[in-house]
Amino acid sequence: MAQSILGGVLSFVAEGVIIFAPDGTITLINPHASLLLDYTSDDLIGKHIDDALALTFDFSPLESEERITYQIFTARKVFTVPPGKVAHLTSWSGNNFPIFISARSIKFENSEIGLLVFRDISNEKKLENYKTNTAKRLSELTPFLQRTAVGNFSDTPEISYQEDEFTELFVGLRLMIEDLREADVQREREQAEKITVVKKTEEERRKLAEEYSKKLGKQVEEKTREIIQSKAHIETIIENLTDGLLEYDNDFTLLRMNRAAEMLLGIDREEVVGKEVLPKDIDTKNRKSLIDVSYPALASATNKVKRNLTKFNAEINEMTISYPLERELQIITVPITDQTTKEQQGFIKLVRDVTREKNIARSKSEFISIAAHQLRTPLSAVKWTLHMILNGDEGPINSSQYELLSNGYETNEKMIQLVNDLLNVARIEEGRFGYDFKQNDIMKTIEGVVELMKIPARERGVAISITMPKENPPLFVFDANKVALALQNLVDNSIKYTLAGGKVSIEINIHDGFLEIHVRDTGIGIPKEQMNMLFTKFFRANNALHIQTGGSGLGLYLAKNVAVRHGGSLHVESQEGTGSVFSFSLPLDAQHIPKDDALLDDV
Repeated sequence: MAQSILGGVLSFVAEGVIIFAPDGTITLINPHASLLLDYTSDDLIGKHIDDALALTFDFSPLESEERITYQIFTARKVFTVPPGKVAHLTSWSGNNFPIFISARSIKFENSEIGLLVFRDISNEKKLENYKTNTAKRLSELTPFLQRTAVGNFSDTPEISYQEDEFTELFVGLRLMIEDLREADVQREREQAEKITVVKKTEEERRKLAEEYSKKLGKQVEEKTREIIQSKAHIETIIENLTDGLLEYDNDFTLLRMNRAAEMLLGIDREEVVGKEVLPKDIDTKNRKSLIDVSYPALASATNKVKRNLTKFNAEINEMTISYPLERELQIITVPITDQTTKEQQGFIKLVRDVTREKNIARSKSEFISIAAHQLRTPLSAVKWTLHMILNGDEGPINSSQYELLSNGYETNEKMIQLVNDLLNVARIEEGRFGYDFKQNDIMKTIEGVVELMKIPARERGVAISITMPKENPPLFVFDANKVALALQNLVDNSIKYTLAGGKVSIEINIHDGFLEIHVRDTGIGIPKEQMNMLFTKFFRANNALHIQTGGSGLGLYLAKNVAVRHGGSLHVESQEGTGSVFSFSLPLDAQHIPKDDALLDDV
């Protein structure tokens, strides 16, 4: 019965999930795992987990001590992919793809079983590689073009051993520079010959001049033809890029526009190339999308993304356009800067259509929201049923039954909390995580959180304290419920990951117009190499998994969103083994609160 219920619950999970016995025998597999592996559940149930998956790290088979069953049942560790490596699976049809994978042992029905979760990260890897390569190639191209524009042919662009859409462009530029160098050397040689000619007789000079003129004219004609061919080669490459490319000078005069940009923005380049792109044309139907891309701040739906992809301070904006079709675009703006004077000489915009990627992300968010809503009703029913039995409403129960039902009640509560976290994340991603900004007393909010956390702190043997400021902070505008949720997540994490006898302290102060709340603990700390992933969804540090096997990995993501939505910030300082300090800040002036969720930077 329990196995059936577990199989029903796992069918809603968007990742592949496999349940197996301590000897490695597969006992349950959810539909998503069957879809990814291209096997039916009957094909896999009864097989050994390590043999069935044929898992590889960087395409190399796993050593015996790296295998899943050895790691979780013999070494008693959580099975994860070693740092710096990528795990791959091969489906029945021969499709090999990279995956995220993790496995652990859990207690289920008084016995120990193995739980493995995995998902396909092919699109994530491709998107990450594409963005990184595009930014890198643009950063390589920009300084070279700057030097070439002022007649400096001292170096040539390096050609990557791995071909991409920029390879032909770099080859063409390299050939052009080599030709120009050769022409420069030839010019110097001919200049020396001219000096010699001057010393000769008038008749000899005249004859040599005629020969030289003919020879030079022919060489100029040949070199001119080669340069024209090289330029045509470069123009062909740019013209056939799948992404739109726009080039401007400092006055917003459009110097270049490729065919992909024409199609994405719905405008004929002949109308705009060589002309200033001005904000006043935003109401002109066929120019509105071009104006939005050129001036992202004027677009009705835009989001500035903080990502420093290159040393040239590339700026990334995401926006929605409605003409000629409704599309979601990513705009990468790279300034062209003179490396000698440091003055900007214009800029390039790369326009990518990310509509499909955004639709996939929204579909995933909608699925999570629907699945979570479907789970809330049965979980609530189970909660109240267990509550009635534990209270004796259905008759007396013995101590063993009480303990068993209590464990079930606690597990159900954790599932309800997970569902609530998933719903909150879905609301954040869909822009429905409603905020109620009004004047509140922050001290009441903090004291309420501390009072709520005293019970779990006492149960874990952790001392919790609060350090009050010299003067009570003034009343200011914030959403008390959302701030309480964020602080509760921070304090709860500190308690859970601090061993018995440790301390958790909350310190409040005011600095430069911001109220700062520091949650300090003497816990296990965070590994340095994992700090950059701390505020991402579903992330939990490796050392945290050994202390607390339960948890959604969503608490810090939610807390970060609350801080940023208030115009504040959330930062962490930590050292593994000695503890962490989470600093949560809120502006005392309501003018710092962003007016619209869509204007927030990427959390």
